[in-house]
Amino acid sequence: MKAVTVYDLAIVGAGASGLQLLYEYLQKAENIDKKVLLIDSGDRSKKSWCFWSTEDQTSFPFLIEKSWSKIRYRSSLGVSRTEEIGSHQYYYIPSEKFFDYFFGTYIPDHSQITWVTGWVKDLNTDDTQTQIELTNGDLFVTKKVADSRIPAITKSAKPRVYQHFWGKFVEFDSDVLDSQAVTLMDFSIKQSNPAFTVFHYILPFSTRKALIETTVFSTEAYDEQAFEMLWKKYIHENYEGKTFQIVGEERGTIPMVQMPNQPKNDPIFPIGTAAGRVKPSTGYAFTRMHQDAKDRVNQQKGIQKARYTFYDSILLNMIQEENQVIPKVMDRLFSKMQYVNILRFLDEKTSIWEELKLFSQMQIPLFLKHLFTMKR
Repeated sequence: MKAVTVYDLAIVGAGASGLQLLYEYLQKAENIDKKVLLIDSGDRSKKSWCFWSTEDQTSFPFLIEKSWSKIRYRSSLGVSRTEEIGSHQYYYIPSEKFFDYFFGTYIPDHSQITWVTGWVKDLNTDDTQTQIELTNGDLFVTKKVADSRIPAITKSAKPRVYQHFWGKFVEFDSDVLDSQAVTLMDFSIKQSNPAFTVFHYILPFSTRKALIETTVFSTEAYDEQAFEMLWKKYIHENYEGKTFQIVGEERGTIPMVQMPNQPKNDPIFPIGTAAGRVKPSTGYAFTRMHQDAKDRVNQQKGIQKARYTFYDSILLNMIQEENQVIPKVMDRLFSKMQYVNILRFLDEKTSIWEELKLFSQMQIPLFLKHLFTMKR
């Protein structure tokens, strides 16, 4: 009778969180001979993973394709402001490069990894082991499971908000782009739909090539037709008469939901979006997932400051209940604060005094209104 292989760790999902955990787990010397099962759904949809950091804190520097030292914000009145972001850089890792590295180099170079394609049907655990059943009937046994599957977001989830995006990679026939600055938010298009807030995001790879993306905060489902119309409207208003080719696209949805914390020593534990590693108020996740992977491997609790959860809750409540005020809120924030300090705040690295200074520049009555609404 063939002996059953008992894996030390099974990772369900081969996306950003699963592969970063795989990498950090085998970087630790004591795990180098451990057996790892990677269960991959096969999803290779195009994604742009972006983050900001100082050079000495960069995630996967050998996979970074492009970086920028400036950020641009364009207000709802069409006023643009561009700033240097100090010692920080804004980084871009394309999912194709990330996946090529892991599936073309890293996994083949590590024989202790068993890579299978499939979907998990069931997990059954006892005190020491978990049995994994795939939809094709295959069975595996492991000591621990890192599960990236996202639980269904029910109507009771508070708040229930989504970030939808519809982006296209374009190549213009002439030099029309500022290749030195990322457009983090452009609210210049009139907010014409009460169901959502829309802005545009631009990653310029050169003076001719860019990802131009329509981003929507909404409580409603993905509306491909509406988002494509918004994208075309933005192009018409900003690049009329300019010829270009569409060479690729990306689309998707990020749930802007605050997930409950789970103990890191449970035999089955969530990772990635399922573990709340997506920043609820912004959708940024790559470096948060990387830090979570390091914390789990080193059995560290990680630092979670409750006040940032509170801040996120207020903004999410505002998006859910009164989304048309978001452009004005962002206009005020980006007109009053240095961009590098906004990034530090979004990265949860500011002091309480810096946060008080930031909020003192905002519309206090509006925030108090949503604080009381949230508490009801």
